[in-house]
Order: sequence, then structure tokens, then C-alpha cells
Amino acid sequence: MFELFKEAVRSAYLMKKNNRTLPYDELEKPSPGDLRNLFLLLMARGLSQDDQETLVRFLKYNGAYAELDTYIRRYDLDKFRPLRNYILGNTSNPSEDVVKILAMLIDFQPRPYRKWRENHLAEVGIKNENREYQNRQEPYSSLKNTATLRKNNSRPIITRSSGSSSSIRNGLKLLLSLGIISTVAAVFIAKE
Repeated sequence: MFELFKEAVRSAYLMKKNNRTLPYDELEKPSPGDLRNLFLLLMARGLSQDDQETLVRFLKYNGAYAELDTYIRRYDLDKFRPLRNYILGNTSNPSEDVVKILAMLIDFQPRPYRKWRENHLAEVGIKNENREYQNRQEPYSSLKNTATLRKNNSRPIITRSSGSSSSIRNGLKLLLSLGIISTVAAVFIAKE
């Protein structure tokens, strides 16, 4: 699941970069110093609780949040290189913290990963429910394909081919086992 999040964040970054809609110009080709300054800027503007946790985890900081800006100012710039390399496309397998911090820097929504995952699972669940609904409707569509109505008489005529009586029997057994024979009968009765 995290692989999908990583792809979504990377795609969002590239799209924003190509459309020139990145929240900060420094994100196009950031230096480690640019990244440090962006974190200081974000802190000065205020971070959500989730973003604060993401930043603290990325920096591996254990102190008080009020002193985090001092910690960032003294932070070894080389430790920003994995993030820089991921932004520039020099690495394809970054750590989870690097992906999450990039999501924060580009204002990827929904974030953090936990919220994105919940949202993604809800979307997938809706798609699966729609797929299940369509699968339940397939027996009706097969009956529509095999039944034709006479012009003078509205009773359905089932077209048969060789060996179709056993197919019809099997189809009726299937419908009966699914518990929807009464619904199908009601549809045909309503048409008469």
C-alpha cells in the first residue's frame, strides 16, 4: 500500500513541477541548504500536528518542539541529501520518511500517509461495491440477451440452440441458488 502512496506523491510532485505550481520554487532543484530553509519557513508559518510529527520523525528529533528550529539550523546538511536525491529523481527507493516529508513540502493531500490510506481504501471499497453490483446484474443481462418479445404477443420467447435446454436448466439452478429467481420472475411478469 505504501508503494501506491509513494507513486502518488512522486506523480503529484512531477505534475506540480511541470505545471509550475510547486508551493516553493526551491523545490525544483533544491540544495540541502534550500531544504533546511524551507523547513524553517514552514515552521515559522505553522504546521499541523500531523506535519509536526512528520518533520520530527524525518529529522529524528527527540527534544521539545519549541527548540526544533534551533535543531534544524544546526542540522548536518548532508542528512538532507536523501530527500534532495529523491526530489531530483536520483533515487527510486527512498525511505518512508523521505516520501512523507516530500508530501508535506508539496502540500500533497490527503496527508499524512494514514489519512491517504484511509481515503484510498474507501475509494477502492466503493469501486469494489460497484463491481459487485455489476456482477449481480449480469444474470439479468444474460436473460435479456436470450429472451425476445413478439410484436403481437408480449410473452417472452426463449431462443434455443442445440444443448440449450441443459444450459437453461443450469442457469435456472444457478438463479435459484442465488435466491434471485423471484426477482427475475417479477421482472418477466411485469413485462407481461
